[in-house]
Amino acid sequence: MSNQHDLTLLWDNAIHLDESIHAVLKSVGLSPLPINIHSIDRIQSEIVGPTILHISTESFASLEAISSYLRNLEFETFTVLRIPQHQFDLGIEAVRCGFEEIIVEGMDSQKNWERVIGKAATALLKQDSYVFVDETSQHLLALIEKVGASEVNALMNGPTGSGKEVLARLAHDFSPRQRGPFVPVNCAALPETLAESLLFGHAKGAFTGATKSTVGFFEQAEGGTLFLDEVGELPLQVQAKLLRAIQEREITPVGSAETKSIDVRILAATNRDLRQAIRQGNFREDLYFRISTFRINVPGLKERPDDILPLCNYFLIKYGRSNGETQIAPDALGELLSYEWPGNVRELENVIQRAVVLSGGESINTQHLFFDEPIYDEQETRMSSYQERTSSMNHHGAWEGISGRQAGDFSGERSREGLHSAMEANEFRVISETLRNARTRKEAAALLGISERTLRYKVSRMKDRGIDVPKRRSA
Repeated sequence: MSNQHDLTLLWDNAIHLDESIHAVLKSVGLSPLPINIHSIDRIQSEIVGPTILHISTESFASLEAISSYLRNLEFETFTVLRIPQHQFDLGIEAVRCGFEEIIVEGMDSQKNWERVIGKAATALLKQDSYVFVDETSQHLLALIEKVGASEVNALMNGPTGSGKEVLARLAHDFSPRQRGPFVPVNCAALPETLAESLLFGHAKGAFTGATKSTVGFFEQAEGGTLFLDEVGELPLQVQAKLLRAIQEREITPVGSAETKSIDVRILAATNRDLRQAIRQGNFREDLYFRISTFRINVPGLKERPDDILPLCNYFLIKYGRSNGETQIAPDALGELLSYEWPGNVRELENVIQRAVVLSGGESINTQHLFFDEPIYDEQETRMSSYQERTSSMNHHGAWEGISGRQAGDFSGERSREGLHSAMEANEFRVISETLRNARTRKEAAALLGISERTLRYKVSRMKDRGIDVPKRRSA
């Protein structure tokens, strides 16, 4: 197996590196670089690219000392901690402390190190999962770098799935607070009755079940950045307290009479028009101006098409085979580039993940691309228009003979308005093939990555088009 991800392996020289371990590492494409773990600053300028740091518990007094050491590193690493045999309690505690991978002394098998490489490649690549190849993305990156360094509060506005949290993390990394915590909060997921407590903390006895005092997200983000995703979903009562926290730089935990000073930078994001929400009385105008000192518009994926193929490569690494042999055929690439991506990067991830499953890890072509079903009324309107055109064409004989055709033979006519119909035809072909090979409808739905209800809906539409729906394969 080649070192497809060009990972650098820094090897704590307190760990004995014998010929057998060296052979295992070589077999998975790694060349260990022995270092004095406490003199790593001497070689930092030489470290290029994704890095695995393999350290021994024997080099530190405690897990807390290791955690402190890692926080002070000036480059990103995937940490592998080596623990002595028969000290599994230490391994469990290390996982609880956030260590990414554990290797037990004497367990340096090829399988274990292949697992390490797979997890490291994905984890390190996630740091760059917002691709900046398209010119629009490059301008956005330059803006994020400036805004991040300035420490102003910023509001990111963009469609769901466009990568707002990734950009917020980058802004944090560009800021003087980069060594402080980055605390993301999904405001839409906060229960309304607990939102205030979760954000600002609560005192013991503040409400039934509050058996001890608890710190909130603000205190967790002390010295760092608090990212409020979907900030427009916060209840008005909580918005008022959030405004005071930002203005006064202090919070009052629920049930407490004492205020606490805070040092937190606020980054917020929304997919809603907050100005419209203000006009409707659902968002405070004064809070809007406090969180939007700098406003950043995050473009959807269709507005940065040159990012599509690099993102595909990222998701292939994430979900494809560990040998890196999964490829996308040219016709499938054309399909991916021509699609409008209403679900943005999140939808692209879904499509590639499904394609990897349907292709069995081999080359991905158009029959493996299964796009998310339309959600918005505009798309349903296009579907109605498509059905009307189909009906009209059948009436005039243009599509004669389609009734009774197998879905595997149905390819669709690519006219000026035919992209949607071609997508639908491809979708029907994939469903047909999956139904033909699955033992049950439930299994077919699982393979397709959709619910049984959605599958029934798709099958009904196939029947409406006059397409024969295959029976399940015999046992």
